[in-house]
Order: sequence, then structure tokens, then C-alpha cells
Amino acid sequence: MTVRAGPSAFTACQVESGSYRVMDFARVAVSGLPESKLRELPPDGGWNIAQVFEHLCRANLDYLDGPLPGAIAKARARGRSEKPWRPSLTGGWLAGALIEGTKPLPTVKPWRVSGEPRPNVVDAFLSTVERVRAAMLEADGHDLGVGFSSPVSPLIRLNLGDAFRVLVVHCHRHLGQVERTRRAVGM
Repeated sequence: MTVRAGPSAFTACQVESGSYRVMDFARVAVSGLPESKLRELPPDGGWNIAQVFEHLCRANLDYLDGPLPGAIAKARARGRSEKPWRPSLTGGWLAGALIEGTKPLPTVKPWRVSGEPRPNVVDAFLSTVERVRAAMLEADGHDLGVGFSSPVSPLIRLNLGDAFRVLVVHCHRHLGQVERTRRAVGM
């Protein structure tokens, strides 16, 4: 997949179709749910809905408050670019592994959730998605091939385009989990 950095390609493809749908789907997934159902564990085990949103907050914030600002600053310092973005080998694999319906992956320790999620976790999640969208717009039109280490491990190298794609795909994956959990708890 090749995407040109610029308003006609990256923003339309990734921001509008990705993060806008994440926000819309998240709002729909929790509409009408009483607080008790957000925190009810599914009968087959796993996270409750609030814990899924807590996991997404942790993952998004690790990128937003970690390597993304520096990578965006580096890309912007290089100036505008028409250079086509290409996923890195690792980034392409990771995004593919996170697509909804693929085999579950183990959760990395910093993103594991046990216990009570933060207050207003859905609003906190939506706030992180707004920040991801703002970061995408800030990087738009610049070299999305700027590389950095994942906040999970210095051994995992991604580029800006990879990171945005992984964040959006990760959200979609877990919003599918929210929907399945909602059905499992009888809503």
C-alpha cells in the first residue's frame, strides 16, 4: 500500500475513514448502557467494556505522550514532502495482526487492565482519539517514514504512518470486542 503524504491521500484515508469511524462507533457502542453494564464482566471471561476502553486509553497515551510528538517534530523539521509513505515490515505485520477477527495477541504488560478503570473512561478514550486525529493532521504533508521505537519495546521499530495505522486498527479491533461484550452482558 502506498499513500502520498498530503491532504488528498493520508488525511482522507486514515483520519476521516479511520478515527472518525472509531469515535462514531464508540459512541454508538455505549449509548444507552447503564454504568453497571459497562463494568459487568462477560460470562465467558475477559475484560468488561470499561476495561477495554481503559486498555485503549493506555495504548493510545503511550504513543501520544511517548514517541509520536518527537517523530512528528522531526518530520515537520524536514519540511513538506511528497514522498510516498510505505509501511515498514514490522508496522505492516503489526497492523495486519491487529485487524478485527484475527487471532488474539497477548497484551503487553503496561497495557494490561485489572481492577477499576479510570473515571469517565469512555470520554477519556474519545479524548485520546481526538489527540490521535490532531497528531495525524499535524504530520499530514510531511515525511511519514520518520522512524522511532515503539513505546512497548525499543526492538520494535515503526514509522509515523505505521503508528497512525496501528492505533486506528487497534481501536477498531477492540471496539469489535466492546460490541461482543455488550451482547454477552445482555444489552
